Amino acid sequence: MLDANESPFGECNRYPDSTQKKLKNRLAELKNVLPSQIAIGNGSDELIDLIIKIFCEPKKDAVLMMNPSFAMYGFYAAINENKVLKLDLDENFEIVKDNFLETAKDSSLKIFFLCSPNNPTGNSVDDIEFYLQNFNGIVVVDEAYIEFSGKKSSLELLEQYSNLIVLQTFSKAWGIAGARVGMAYASEEIIGLINTVKHLIT
Repeated sequence: MLDANESPFGECNRYPDSTQKKLKNRLAELKNVLPSQIAIGNGSDELIDLIIKIFCEPKKDAVLMMNPSFAMYGFYAAINENKVLKLDLDENFEIVKDNFLETAKDSSLKIFFLCSPNNPTGNSVDDIEFYLQNFNGIVVVDEAYIEFSGKKSSLELLEQYSNLIVLQTFSKAWGIAGARVGMAYASEEIIGLINTVKHLIT
C-alpha cells in the first residue's frame, strides 16, 4: 500500500533523463547498433523538423519527397522556408528511377525523404542503395510501418552509407502513439548534430 504522502504517479513530477540512456541502450540491443547512433525525438515529427533545420538553409535549399507520401515532410520544409520538390510515383506507386536521376541533379536538394513502406500507398521501396548512391545529400528512410512489411530494415546499411538516416517510431507496431517517441538511427556524426540542436528534455 502507498503511504499517505507517496505519489501514485511515479516520477511524472520530474523532468525525464535528457540523454535517454536506458532507452537508447535497449534499442541498441534490439536493433544491433550503438547507443551513439540513436537520437530520440518527440515523435518522428520532431526529428523530421530537426533534420531539415540541420541540413537545409532557409530560402535556399530544397527537399525531395515522393508524391503521394507522408505530408509532414513538406509541412516542416515549408515552415523552415525550404522548397519542396515532389517525385510523382507511377501507376503502381513506384519511383521511376530515370525521373529520380533527372530530378536529383538539382543542386539545391539536400534531403530526400524516402518513406518505406510508403504512407499512404503501403508499398515498400526496392533497392534503397540505388538512392543512397545516386543522391548527393542525406537520404532519410522513414520506416514507421516497417514492422508490417516483411521487408528488411535499412538499418543494416548504416555502416556502409554515411548519408543515411533511418526513422522509426513507437506509434505504429508498438501501439503507443501517445508516448510520442520517435527514433533516428544514423552515423555518430549525424546523431551528434541532432542531439546538439534538439530540445534538452524531449
